[in-house]
Amino acid sequence: MADTPPGDCWHAGHSQPDGPVDLVLVAAGALVDPDGRVLITTRPPGKAMAGLWEFPGGKVHPGETPEAALIRELHEELGLDTRASCFAPIAFASHSYPDFHLLMPLFACRVWKGTPTPHEGQELAWVWPARLGDYRMPPADAPLVALLRDLL
Repeated sequence: MADTPPGDCWHAGHSQPDGPVDLVLVAAGALVDPDGRVLITTRPPGKAMAGLWEFPGGKVHPGETPEAALIRELHEELGLDTRASCFAPIAFASHSYPDFHLLMPLFACRVWKGTPTPHEGQELAWVWPARLGDYRMPPADAPLVALLRDLL
């Protein structure tokens, strides 16, 4: 193996935990409207990182697929109806927080029934992909923002 210069992936400063870590699986959706804008929502009051902007979705329950979780969450959070065949997996985030490790598949979705309506006190915004970086988001979402900006 060749010598590895400082600053590359071998020295990026991301340490691995010494013992087992709780893995949290969350499914998220990048809902894209006919104009090419993406729907983001604020995290509801009372939840961790409340007020930060995120892609809609939520935790995957035991025995549930990420697609089923996203269908359920979009209905509960926003009153939208969709199906797994409307989802295209486009990316995932893998991020260590102090108490757990988040694994979050991100699905693009362009087809749903209903008008997004906040059911949990969150704010909604339709944002051009190039402007997603203007919104404060949880650390796990940062690489997804750059990807969506380039993809859409």
